[in-house]
This record gives sequence, structure tokens and C-alpha cells, in this order.
Amino acid sequence: MAFEFVRYDGAIASLEVDLLVLGVAQGEGFASGAAADVDAAFGGGLKALAAEESFEGKEGQSLLVHTFSRISAKRVLFLGLGKTDPQSGRLLGALAGRRARDLDVRTLAVAGSTLSGSAGLGVTLGFYRYDQWKTEGVKAKKLERIYLVGLDAPSVEHVAVAEGVALARDLVNGPPVSITPEKLASTAVELASAHGLECTIFDKAALEAKGMALLLAVSAGSDREPRLIHLTWRPAGATDATPAIALVGKGLTFDAGGLNLKPAGSIEDMKMDMAGGAAVLGAMRAIAAVKPNIIVHGIVPSSENLLGASAYKLGDVFKSYLGKTVEIMNTDAEGRLILADALAYANEQKPREIVDLATLTGAICVALGNDRAGIFGNDDGTIAAVEAAGAAAGELYWKMPLDHSLWKQMKSDVADMKNVGKRWGGAITGALFLNQFIGKTPWVHLDIAGPAWAEANDGHVSKGGTGFGVMTLVEYVKRASDRLTAG
Repeated sequence: MAFEFVRYDGAIASLEVDLLVLGVAQGEGFASGAAADVDAAFGGGLKALAAEESFEGKEGQSLLVHTFSRISAKRVLFLGLGKTDPQSGRLLGALAGRRARDLDVRTLAVAGSTLSGSAGLGVTLGFYRYDQWKTEGVKAKKLERIYLVGLDAPSVEHVAVAEGVALARDLVNGPPVSITPEKLASTAVELASAHGLECTIFDKAALEAKGMALLLAVSAGSDREPRLIHLTWRPAGATDATPAIALVGKGLTFDAGGLNLKPAGSIEDMKMDMAGGAAVLGAMRAIAAVKPNIIVHGIVPSSENLLGASAYKLGDVFKSYLGKTVEIMNTDAEGRLILADALAYANEQKPREIVDLATLTGAICVALGNDRAGIFGNDDGTIAAVEAAGAAAGELYWKMPLDHSLWKQMKSDVADMKNVGKRWGGAITGALFLNQFIGKTPWVHLDIAGPAWAEANDGHVSKGGTGFGVMTLVEYVKRASDRLTAG
């Protein structure tokens, strides 16, 4: 939903809005800034009320006050931000957006000493809710105008990033009956048309002609045909010498596990197994607005993994697009299979660097929990670049070892490799498998199985599909554009 953002530099007590949200950092109190100005209009009563309610600005604390015309705003909401950091502006915006939706307001103002250029982005992220399939109990989205006190309206880039995250969330949250490989492909075509991207879609016949047997094998149990999606951002004047990077995202639109059927408790949310692909599509939408000086390939292999009569079986052997053979020992280790063909294809585009995102393993959640993604790679410089981008974007990662001593688990008696190893070190062996298909190109693998899906709203993160990775990818591309074209 598009909002009208307005910069406001006047007296805060004179701002006529349905809801004025004031961010208060822990220990900041009401001694200065917008909170002090509003408190003065109440004769110091708000400071006393905050003390009585034990409001200290701790993260998660809030205090809602009806103004009774003491100031022009109808209500004031104080939000605790805890100890501030570079992401506090976005956090304040997100919390404000969420409460604005819950309180059903039409106009909103956001103020606070931590306000930053990402506050408008935060409002959009926090306001998001996936309810398009509900027919009862759904309020119309009334929020129209947002005043940012002392801050310019969000940049074109921030708006595009917000739209990219929302797109990724919508794709992950959508029911698998409608979010299919064909739907991801048509979404890519629409993005290309609207935002000046190039788009190539490989259907089943084209995949067969190219020899992408791993992607085809995973999709064989479904009546939904697979797709390989290739979006490209190409700057004006680009030549063969223009640096390129590739972003590759796993697009499993529903993963039942195949013949290794997932049990109850593990299968219900498997529409989210395409979160990596959704992040790449969302990022490409934003990248078109950023307009980097490098070529960016966005590649998404997409299929379902079901139990049809033609489903691939344990013990099957397939020849990958790269030519390496794989013995299937677990049909629920399918994401690495479709990524293997896609990574080999991505490498043909001659990128300087490759970054892939995938909800690849449950093992990474055991290791890191659900808030942080694991980061693997074959090049320390590229890993550091992605880590720095993630930190700037406010998305959490932890560097994991690409321990080659575990590769012996993956050796097959009948093929070049198996698609799974033993129980322990599963996130590492999954990354090692992908590493077989990228050659010597600097490569980073992001296992986003934890943060791709949230059980509850938390800060700028929405319940359900989170859109995790979009902001990291956009920041990484911006920095790569400067780094790869320097000099």
C-alpha cells in the first residue's frame, strides 16, 4: 500500500494527526526533544504518568495517552526503544506502523531522537499484514498520510526496498494452490515489464533441452511443471567488460518431502520453502530502482516436491546440468538439487561473485535458532562483504565453517556424490554439496531456514513470511557496485 510521507518541521504540539508516536530511548526520559515538548503542553503530567506506569523507555514498553485537546494530536503513543543503535529509527517506524494499523488511524506522525532515514521504511514494514484471503473481521486499511518530524520523506530506494520486502512476504504467505512455479515466473515477467529488467523463463521443455535433470527430478511428482527464472538488471552502456554478480534463490513453492514425506508438525508451513526465491524477486524489484553500475542476475529455480506416481525415488541417480552425477538418498533434501542446476547455470553468466539464499536445512535452526541465518562460502572477502551488508541492513547472520572434512559423508558408491550425509553437521554438508557446482567463482550461501518465517510480529519483522534477505541483497549489490567498479 502506498502512503503519502510528509516532512514536518513545525511545533509538535500543533500537528493535527490521529496518532502521534514518540520514540523514547532507555534512560532518555522526557528531559529533551519531542517528548519534552509534548510533556510541557501537559504541564509535566506525562512525565509523572510515565513514572507511575514504570515507563522507562525499555524496548517493548508503550504508553498510550488521549490528549483531550491539550495538543492537536488526538492520541500520543510513547514507545520504548531500549538502547539505541543504527536500526532504532526503523524499529520506531515499524512499531508505529503496526500500532497505527491496530488503532485504525488515518493520519500518523512519528518523532524521536533516534529518527533516521529508515523510519519511513520501518512504517511500511510494520504496517504490513497478509489478510487478502480473509472475508470477516478485516478492517479497511485507512492509513493515508505519515508525518516524519524533522526528516525528509523516504527516498525512492527506501520505497523500492519496502515494496520488495512486501512482495517477498506476499509470495511466501500466499497459499500454494496459487503460488506455484508458474506464478513465480509470471511475477518475474511483470517485474521485468514494470521496472526495466530483462527476463527469460525456462519451462519444462526448455529445461529438458538444457539437461537440468536435478530440477526436473524434484518436480516429477507434481503436475505443476518447474520453471527456471532469470531476471537481469543491465545498466545503460553495459558491455561484456561490465562486472556482474548473480543472486540465486531456492523457489520450492511447496515441499511435502517427496517419498520421504514430512510428518505432521513439519509440513504445515512448507509453502515458505520458496523464501529464498521470493527474496531474490523482491530484491530485483528494488535493485531496478537503485540502478547499480554492474550487471545483476536474479535466478530462481522453482518446483514443487510432492508424491506423484512419477516422483523421484531413493537410489535414483541423475546427471546434473554441470555433468556431475548425484545419487538420491533422501527426497526431502531437494532444495540443494534444484539449486545445483541453478548455480551451474548462474556460473555460465560469468559473474564475479554468486550469492544464494535458501531455506536449506533444519540443522541451521538447531545451531542458530530462528532469528539468525547461517553464512557459508568459499571466499573470505565475499563473505565479509555480505556480512557487512547484512549488518547495515539490520538482518542477522553468523559465519559457519565450510568444513571439507565432512565431505566424506557425501561420497557415493554408484555416483559422484549423494545428496545427503549423516545426521550431524547437516547445514555444513548441505553447503558443501552446493559448493560442488560453482567452480572457483567467489560464492556465499545463506541458509535462511530460521528467519524466513516468524511465528509472531517482532520489531520490523511480520508474522509469517518475513521477506528476510531482501534488504541484505540490495545493500550488498549497492556496495558491490562501488567495489567492483572502483578505479
